[in-house]
Amino acid sequence: MIPIKLTIEGLYSYQKRQTIDFENLINAGLFGIFGSVGSGKSSILEAITFALYGETERLNSKDKRAYNMMNLKSDTAFIAFDFYNYEDKIFRITREFKRNSKRFDDIKTPSVVFYEWINNDWIPLNHSNAQELVGLSYDNFKRTIIIPQGQFKEFIELRATDRTKMMKEIFKLHRFDLSDKVSVLNSKNLTDLNQLEGKLSGYDEVSEENISLLKEKLKEETTIQIQKQSAFKIINEKLQHLKSIKTDFESLQNKRNQFAELNNQKPSIDQKKSELEIYDRVYKTFNQLLVDIKKTESEIQEKTSQLATDKTLLQNSETELSKIEAAINETKPYVDDLHNKRLQENDLDFIAKIIQFTADVVELKNRTSNGEAKVHEIEHIVNQLQQTIKETEIEINNLAKNQIETTVLINVGEWFSKKQHLEKDWNHQEQKNNQLKSEIQLIENELISDKIEISTFENDVKTLNDTFSQQKKELTAKLQSFQVQQELAHFAHNMHKGEACPLCGSLEHPEILTLNDVTLHLDELKKGMDLIDEKQNNYAEFTNKIRQKIQKLTMFQDQFLKENNHLENLKNQIVQHNAGFIWIDFNADDFVDFQQKKQASFDLTKQIETKNKFISEQRAQLENQQETAEKYKKALEKFKLDETEKQAQINQNLSNLKILDFADFNNFSVEEIEQKLRDLKAFNHRIETDFNQYNQQFNQLNTQIHVQKSSIVSTEKQLFDLNKNLEELNDLFNKNLFDQNIENKEKVVEILHLNLNVEVLRKEIEEFTVAYKTLNNQIQELEVKLKDEIFNETAYYQYEKDFETAEIELKTATENVTKTTAEITRLTEAFNQKKELLKTLDQLKKRAENLKTMSNLFKAAGFVQYVSSIYLKQLCENANIRFRKMTRNQLSLQVNEANDFEVIDYLNEGRTRSVKTLSGGQSFQVSLSLALALAESVQTNSVASKNFFFIDEGFGTQDAESVNIVFETLNNLHKENRIVGIISHVEELKERIPVALQITKTDEDGSLIKVV
Repeated sequence: MIPIKLTIEGLYSYQKRQTIDFENLINAGLFGIFGSVGSGKSSILEAITFALYGETERLNSKDKRAYNMMNLKSDTAFIAFDFYNYEDKIFRITREFKRNSKRFDDIKTPSVVFYEWINNDWIPLNHSNAQELVGLSYDNFKRTIIIPQGQFKEFIELRATDRTKMMKEIFKLHRFDLSDKVSVLNSKNLTDLNQLEGKLSGYDEVSEENISLLKEKLKEETTIQIQKQSAFKIINEKLQHLKSIKTDFESLQNKRNQFAELNNQKPSIDQKKSELEIYDRVYKTFNQLLVDIKKTESEIQEKTSQLATDKTLLQNSETELSKIEAAINETKPYVDDLHNKRLQENDLDFIAKIIQFTADVVELKNRTSNGEAKVHEIEHIVNQLQQTIKETEIEINNLAKNQIETTVLINVGEWFSKKQHLEKDWNHQEQKNNQLKSEIQLIENELISDKIEISTFENDVKTLNDTFSQQKKELTAKLQSFQVQQELAHFAHNMHKGEACPLCGSLEHPEILTLNDVTLHLDELKKGMDLIDEKQNNYAEFTNKIRQKIQKLTMFQDQFLKENNHLENLKNQIVQHNAGFIWIDFNADDFVDFQQKKQASFDLTKQIETKNKFISEQRAQLENQQETAEKYKKALEKFKLDETEKQAQINQNLSNLKILDFADFNNFSVEEIEQKLRDLKAFNHRIETDFNQYNQQFNQLNTQIHVQKSSIVSTEKQLFDLNKNLEELNDLFNKNLFDQNIENKEKVVEILHLNLNVEVLRKEIEEFTVAYKTLNNQIQELEVKLKDEIFNETAYYQYEKDFETAEIELKTATENVTKTTAEITRLTEAFNQKKELLKTLDQLKKRAENLKTMSNLFKAAGFVQYVSSIYLKQLCENANIRFRKMTRNQLSLQVNEANDFEVIDYLNEGRTRSVKTLSGGQSFQVSLSLALALAESVQTNSVASKNFFFIDEGFGTQDAESVNIVFETLNNLHKENRIVGIISHVEELKERIPVALQITKTDEDGSLIKVV
């Protein structure tokens, strides 16, 4: 975390609003916050921790924290803290709490808002959890970033358990707590082991011996099967010959009967054929035309109805729009006057406060008048002391004339700091632009190398893809042609005399089609199609890569345009910044001269402080003289201060009035004014809400009317096109009537009303014709074939009985062989599965042993504690680098077996002793060393380039030499991107700190912050 800015008001001794800009302090690397005891130094750190976490070291929620933190002269306490987090993001936190105007000790609940700086704007966050932003809890933030008074030794004195818990959070050691994951793995492994053992229980009968016995049995059954198969084959051949003769005789008689039936059907089929030809001709010519005409007429009717509906809707929308427009015009005068109404709201609020403050001032004046009489009694006594003080003040004024104003020094310093920051940003931005130029040039060179023209690239891709598609289409047509030839050749090859043709059923094949072998052509065509597919896939892959490059180029070009604009903006900022150097006493190009003049002004400040110290002594004597009347004077000063503040607030509020005249409200009470304010706010809110709603409805209706008008125009065009299309269809219909020599449309409708199933009738006629011719041919062939054949029915039936017996015996023998073969296969597969299961079982048992070992290792977060101890030892080693140097190699730190810190004393033979035996100065040294080592370890886990560290104690315990060593250590931290701030009341340390804040406290203004 790096602080950017802190603003505090009404907190502890900070009565007036004070702002600390940490930019110059951070750039110095080492800075201080100095002031006398009780001046408010530590309150700065407390404001930061309270802003982040809502917690403080001095007070908790039971201590009436809000009341005790608020300055007694203030009615509001406010804190705003801007900072970089560990991800280098910028955040702002504001906390504010107010005093109840009726009860002094009642403080309202503090309001808190977290913001993030995004796109040059503060965006509120939906949470107030600082740990998410900083990455540390409140306790660990106090141990590693801001260490308040009394907490510096806390880390080394923590118990081992608490220290381990802290290490877990800071270094995210929870990732090493693997006990739950091991438990899940162990549970799953145990389940798998139980399931596997259950599976293996079903493999008891599976063995190599049982498989061997079954193989011997299979040999015997196979021999029997071969014998039965041979006998079955002889009987089957004889039976099939008799069956063939029997079938032919029966087939001949059946076919003669079927042929007689077909002869009776032939006249009816011829009639259907004639009707089908007329219907088919009329259907092809007129059916689709009639469908299109009917469809077009229906669409015309539908569009006409839709047009009427759309026009009605448009009229309704326009009427509604007129109503809304009238409402807007009626409301607009009130809206135009809304600004004045808002000003009246503010004025009423101011007037209510003025009335209240006026009553308070009257009461204070009465009390002041009574107190002044007492004050005049002591004025004569203090005149001489006041004269001395006055003369000294004149001397201070003479010195102050040669002093440069602190605000000027701060402004000039901020100017130089901003100049350096802008120049650094400009150099960084220029590097980014050059990098983007290189990226763009690289991609453009790659596209040129690939011969890509971006403007025509997509058209080129489409053209080539169309070419691939056309080539594939041509090859597919050729492939289908060759496949037809191949299929026809297959049919021709399988045709044999006496066997029916699979296409026409003929038994005679006088002229069998002879075709060349097209297998080679088919292979070449398939290879050609595969080659085109491969080219198309390769080109698609190449196209995708080019598209990615073009997209990347476009992205880089857009980014370069933005970055270049940013570079120009930075350049303009530098020019404007240089033009804003208005201090004639300084040279914009000589930062060293500024530093020297600043130091001279600081020297004058010290002389003035010496004079002021003398004045303070004189005032102390004055206070002794005033002791008798002190209580009267203090009361009088309080009355005057309150009266002045109230009157100032009255004057301020009167000057803030914009419209209303306070004189018009003299006779009103505060409650009446507040009621008027509430009524006015309600009226203004209602007017604004109604006007916005009317505008929204007006815009919606405008859009709706535009859409409706477009719809009407589109519908009218469609209606015109449909009427034109209907006319063309009717013309074509009449032309076809003339061409087909048909009397009229009614005759066409009459024919089509027959609704003949063309495909069914055509198929019926074709099937009858084929059946008629085929049956006649088959009868003639069978008569020739059976001319010399005789069928013996007794012999046929005897062979059937012998066939059934042989078939049963063969089936039994085959089933025996099949069952035995299947059982051998089953047992063999089961045996192989059993071997794999046994192998898996052995792996699971070994895994169970390993998981048991891991479970013991990770049990009770033991591994986390082990890792924590390693981190702690590394932390100790890093701390010793500084601790040994601070103690002149007399002491070093180590971690014992109980993870507690011990000190090795090299002046006493390297013996160890408790860290509690160290002196106050040594405790500070070891605590500082550990805190720095811890903060460095935290920084390694952060992406931030710098890190911040604050110390609020310890330097008063060091001797001069030790202080030198500590300061040398702290100065070296700046080289390591570590910023260190220290808080002390020891004035001598100022000379060692390059930049510091001086905190001074006065009775009138409270604590004030000044850069020195």
